Amino acid sequence: MTPRIVTSSRIGENESAAPANAGAANGDSFAPKPSDTYTDDRAKWDWKSKYPDEARRQITGEAQFLAALLLVGLLCAGLTLGIAQGGPHAFRLWAVDVHVSFRLLAIFFTGCVGGTTFSIKWLIHSAAKGKWHLDRRYWRLLVPAIGGVYACVVMTLSGAGMFSAPAATELSPLAPTAALAFLVGYFSDGVSGLLSNVANAVFGTLEKK
Repeated sequence: MTPRIVTSSRIGENESAAPANAGAANGDSFAPKPSDTYTDDRAKWDWKSKYPDEARRQITGEAQFLAALLLVGLLCAGLTLGIAQGGPHAFRLWAVDVHVSFRLLAIFFTGCVGGTTFSIKWLIHSAAKGKWHLDRRYWRLLVPAIGGVYACVVMTLSGAGMFSAPAATELSPLAPTAALAFLVGYFSDGVSGLLSNVANAVFGTLEKK
């Protein structure tokens, strides 16, 4: 009896077809793809939260606080931007003439809005990807205030001609200045590095002293 010989091409066809059929049978086509960043490493139809009840309450409370902070920041920014259109204001307080720059206040509150927007975005992504934890809360809640301070500092340095960008002075249009202040607050982490470079250029580094 002549032995039956199986060709290599037939073996390749059988081997290539087996994994594909097995994957379809096991439902692997519904598994999240590593390159798809919008699945949050979840399988299809997996809708329930993976956080325990206590963590969900903490996340909800943090989201409500940031949403309220965003609303207050928008109101304060809009109010100060409207008043700042008229230039510096002066009023008398206890026999002392007080000059208030609502333009600087507008820059601060606009920077706070930018920082709050970034905190909300970070909260959304960290909660969805399972990276939320309490130790980051201090950072998320203080970024809005840091963004406001950075906005004031950067715009003041810009007005002093420290950067190559057009200087933002009291006579500059307020809308572009506010937009830049928002970006400074939103990217406050990167701005901290910029301010470090400015400080090193002005005061020198510790190694040089």
